[in-house]
Formats: sequence, C-alpha cells, structure tokens
Amino acid sequence: MDVATLEKLRTLHGRFGSGPFGKIAQKLLALAFQRVGFGHVVERGVQGVDIDAASSGERYAFEVKTTESTTVTVDASNLQALRDRRKDGYVPAIAILRLAVFEDWLVSCLLLEELRPGQFCIDRFRAYRMRAIEEKITPAFEKAVGEHFEGTLRGGQQYLNERLRASGIDVREN
Repeated sequence: MDVATLEKLRTLHGRFGSGPFGKIAQKLLALAFQRVGFGHVVERGVQGVDIDAASSGERYAFEVKTTESTTVTVDASNLQALRDRRKDGYVPAIAILRLAVFEDWLVSCLLLEELRPGQFCIDRFRAYRMRAIEEKITPAFEKAVGEHFEGTLRGGQQYLNERLRASGIDVREN
C-alpha cells in the first residue's frame, strides 16, 4: 500500500482504537470489493462472516483481520461462520491487513478442516494467497481510503455505513 494510505489508516487507528478501526477497515474493504466489480456485497458489523462478495459465478466469504503485529487471532466463531457460508456455496477466505510499511491486503483461501482456533503468524496464510483478488483490491482499497478518509475521521463507522448503503451494499448491523 502506498505511504499516504498507510498514514491515513494509522490516523484512523489512532483516532478510533484497534476494535473500531478493524470495523472501519472492513467497511472500506467492502467498498473496494464493489469498486472492482463484485455486484453483490454484504458487510456484517456483528455476526457471521465479515464480508460476502459475489459476482459472475464467484462467491467469497471473508473474515477480515487487521493487526499491527505479525500475528492474527482466528476464533471458533470465525471458523464456524466461514463453514456456514461454505455450505451456501461461498469460498471461505481470510483478508488480513497489517498496518506496516510494504504491506497490502493478504487474501488467503482457508482449509477449514486444518485450521483450529488460535493465534497465527500471518505468514502461515501466504501459501494459500488469492493473488488475483489481492491485485484488484489493493488499488481499489487505496482509492476508498482516500475518498472516505475525511468523512470517516469525522463520522466513523456511521459515516461509512451511510456510504455503504448509498452504494447499494447490504449492511447488516444486528
């Protein structure tokens, strides 16, 4: 990701803290999925997988993680939500954003049968990267951050929920 985007994300992280920042990044990622042509996008602020993205036969269910470290935690509810979406025909995946120089979204399909709840080094997911999606998402995410930075800084998640709905993205908060 470019330096300007990283600085904006760090500013949002500093303003809102880790938990709310993760939801903000998730909402910006949902906007990026729509920007790259996924016609059906669902963003969940509470239960279930974080984002569904579908278009022309492709159907993905994403668990979104943000971190400043080199690890992420995947809990039992994350795994169960992904299993549930797989039953509905979605490919389960994890999207990880590390707030660091030279880092972009790492999007990885998951072998759910091999993964147990726990804390994992991000590098564990690199072997299963979905590079085509990463290459589409990174520039779209950078544009979404640039376009919505000021509004998000002022209005946080509420601002982004309004933008998501205005874009036709299904926002589920309960």
